[in-house]
Formats: sequence, C-alpha cells, structure tokens
Amino acid sequence: MTLKQYRAKLREMLLEISPDEGDVIADMLLCEALKVERGHLLAHLDDEVSRSIDPFISGAVFELSLGKPLQYVLGKCNFYGYEINVGDGVFIPRSDTEIGVKAALGVLKDGDLFADICSGSGCIAKAIAAEKPTVSGYALELSLKALPYTEKNLEDQKNVSVRRFDALDEDDYIELASLIERPLDLVICNPPYIPTDDIQTLSPQVGFEPDTALDGGEDGLKYYRIVTALVPHILKKDGILIYEIGIDQCEDVSRILQENGYSVAVLRDYSKIDRILLAKKC
Repeated sequence: MTLKQYRAKLREMLLEISPDEGDVIADMLLCEALKVERGHLLAHLDDEVSRSIDPFISGAVFELSLGKPLQYVLGKCNFYGYEINVGDGVFIPRSDTEIGVKAALGVLKDGDLFADICSGSGCIAKAIAAEKPTVSGYALELSLKALPYTEKNLEDQKNVSVRRFDALDEDDYIELASLIERPLDLVICNPPYIPTDDIQTLSPQVGFEPDTALDGGEDGLKYYRIVTALVPHILKKDGILIYEIGIDQCEDVSRILQENGYSVAVLRDYSKIDRILLAKKC
C-alpha cells in the first residue's frame, strides 16, 4: 500500500471522529509514526508504507475515538515555538497562555529573578528562560504526576530550578524565601481557576486532564486569594505579579489584587477575552 492510500484510509477514519480536523490529525499522526516532517510526508506519497506503523496508528485512532486529547496521544505539543512534553497528569498548555509569557518578557530585565507558580508542564518557565537566558528563575509545581514533565521540559534550561511547591502552603513560601539570593522581581501564575461544580460540564477532552490543574475551589478564586496573600514572602515590594484568569473573572481577581495594594493592567487573549492581569504594588 502506498503512503497516499494509507493516508486516505486514515483520513476517512479520523473524519468520523473529528470532522473539522481529521485531515490535519491524520498527517500529524503519520509524521509522528514515520518520524518525518510534513513536507517529507507530502513529497513521498507514492512510496510504499511499512505496516510497522500500524500498532501506533491503530492505538492512536482508538484513543482519539475515546475523546483523549491529541496532545496526550502524541505525548507533546507546541508552546511559544517550543516542543513541550505532556501526558496523563499534566495540564495541556493553551495558546492564550502565551500572552502571559509575552507580558513577562516585556518587563523582565537582565539579571532578574522570576518564579512560575503552578508550573505544570513547565511551559511558561521554559518559554521565559529560553527567550531571555539572562534571567533565572524557579518552576514551582506540587503534583507528583506533573513534576516529571516539568523536569523533562526544563532539563536544558540551566537558568531554571524545578522545585516541588504548594501554592496554598505558607511554609513553602517561607522556605523558598530562605533559599533565594534575594526577593524575586516577577512571579507568574496560571492557577486552577474553574469553579468546582463547573468541572463536570467541561468538554470530554478536558475531562482527561487532571482535576488538580482545573479546580479553583467553590468560586474558582481560591488560588488568587491565597497566592496574592502569600507571594510577598518571595516577591520584592515593587515586583510584578502576573495572573492568567478565566472568563468573567477579571473584575473579581482585579479586586483581590487591588485590596492587596496592587495596580492592575488587563491584557486580552487572541479571542479578545480578558485573560492576563499584570499587577504591581502601588
């Protein structure tokens, strides 16, 4: 069977699972199975295809049919131009989170120190550290399932240290404060912000992601309240605090920040939704 014929059959199966993206997913799976770029794939459609790729392709199609996110099936995704390893137990990076990275890069100066709280895959710390190698920081994550991904994705970033850290535990802030050379210049945090009762209403794909990366408490604001209260242990007095927020949370989280003495700027995501809060002590 030629690659062209194999590709056509795969597309037919995937279009039943994902009518809008089946064609694209087919090529992504073939590229992964054959370990080639898409340009090479398209240039060799008349080649005979090895059936050794059948187990991977069959398994991937089955997992996708159950609703498993493509990123988990492939074991990776793209964030800010970097390949990020993902899998069960770690939150899949979203493109809107790149807005927060851009905001951080816009204010960080050479020699600055930063922390990425609720780091998950480490994608935020990875992008910041890779784009600005003159800064150094910490990727802070609690989940024992997520931490191997944090470490894997940051293993080449010598300017970032990975630490297990509970964003809701004051003792962890105090311990970190005793270890860092001086207070941090910037803290960025993309916390769980889905109200607990809303998690069951999310799409089936999101259901594969860990609840610990989604559950923001009864009103979705638990992490914003606690992190804002505790971050002065590690953030300098005129430091920058950056939050990613959920839909319709801008007013509530801004109020939390303002009540703690911050002035707040709002940045919108690619869909023109309030998504990033850039805060600084007044």
